[in-house]
Amino acid sequence: MHIVHTLPDLRAALAASAKPAFVPTMGNLHDGHLALVRQAKPLGDAMVVSIFVNRLQFLPHEDFDSYPRTLEMDAAKLQAAGCDVLFAPREQDLYPEPQTFK
Repeated sequence: MHIVHTLPDLRAALAASAKPAFVPTMGNLHDGHLALVRQAKPLGDAMVVSIFVNRLQFLPHEDFDSYPRTLEMDAAKLQAAGCDVLFAPREQDLYPEPQTFK
């Protein structure tokens, strides 16, 4: 399984893929996530899972900083489930400008 952190690296990892299957997550994976991976895998020629804790999915009073981040454990689970590419970007890579609620 390839673990990539930037959009250019993701593009390179998928260069030979015509039809990737994609499961977006915020990490801290459980059996439901892994069931989605197993179901999606036969639908594409590359199985891609993202792990990105998006601060915009949290309300201002919710604690973004305390959301569990378990990348090493998640990567092991995804590899066992047949994931080909794990995309784990940094916030700055997806949102070059700081994102806030208005």
